[in-house]
Amino acid sequence: MGLGQARRLRAIVDSKGRDCYPELADLIPVDVVKWRDVPHQSIASHEPLLIDADLREIAKADFLRAYLPDRTKTAARIVVVDKDSPASLMQANVLGASDVFSRPLDADALRLCLSRRLSAQAASLPMWRRPTFRSAAAAPGGVSIDAAAAALDQSFGALIRGGAIDSAALDVAGNEIIDAIADIGLANWLSTVRTYHEGTFQHCMLVTGLATSFGHRTGMRRDDVRMLTTAALLHDVGKARIPIEILDKPGQLSQAEFQLIKSHTVIGYEYLLAQNDISPSILSAVRHHHEYLDGSGYPDGLSGAEIDDVTRILTICDIYGALVEERAYKKPKAPAEAIEILMDMARNGKVEASLVQALARA
Repeated sequence: MGLGQARRLRAIVDSKGRDCYPELADLIPVDVVKWRDVPHQSIASHEPLLIDADLREIAKADFLRAYLPDRTKTAARIVVVDKDSPASLMQANVLGASDVFSRPLDADALRLCLSRRLSAQAASLPMWRRPTFRSAAAAPGGVSIDAAAAALDQSFGALIRGGAIDSAALDVAGNEIIDAIADIGLANWLSTVRTYHEGTFQHCMLVTGLATSFGHRTGMRRDDVRMLTTAALLHDVGKARIPIEILDKPGQLSQAEFQLIKSHTVIGYEYLLAQNDISPSILSAVRHHHEYLDGSGYPDGLSGAEIDDVTRILTICDIYGALVEERAYKKPKAPAEAIEILMDMARNGKVEASLVQALARA
């Protein structure tokens, strides 16, 4: 599709929409459309679109998906997302993004992207480009971290779409992570994770690094370490269905919001169960990583021997990861303080003391 065929660019916006669209006027005329007015527009599948709306709001993303036509292979569909927001990235993918930019939107980069997309060579460009997202490949352990991020992105997006998970990508990521941590050590690997990722993706990868290192340091067979690594990567996949404003809420959650957060364990389990090729140990860990030995956890109130070893390990890695993370609503705990909190939980019968001690050594 050339510039002559494109006619005009539709910029679909909400209150987050930027004001740089007039700078595109010499390249292509721009019509700015409020997102709620999309049903009243006649939009063809080949027309170029710019979607600059807060896709962390699932209802808004679902609304746009319902009223926008499927994108043709050569059509430009540029989506603007919040930086390092897995929910936004997933929804961009579901909306058929040809290119993804993070906020703040760079007008020059957008012009270059549109010029390429609207040229005769558009069909040869990758379907899924993120020109403003940094790769960690050049940093210590970065290749494995990029592989993990790609596998997480695919897994979260597949859950949203109801599609199949890419088991091969998970296997590749798991093996890359195991080798990288054995090579450079956990501290260096986690440092790179913190440099390049935030939020839910960072948490999943921190827990994955901890679980992998735990497996290394306790002498597990490689197959068992890989299973633990995969379980850690997938443990929060159900959060794909939880609104980001609740996941990142700075204040205290209401009871209803907390119940919604808790549902991520069952959402993730039921999605993975339908895949037919996920091991029972991984399924159990995804569903039960918030269970406690004293029966006070969720979703099933398991206790004692009802909780298997993989789940017990993942639980303490998950708690430790959450404690040492910095979030908008909390300061990070020091490693020693996080271990002491876990030991206090062990003294109160919630987690296994020997596993906490092993994690401290890892």
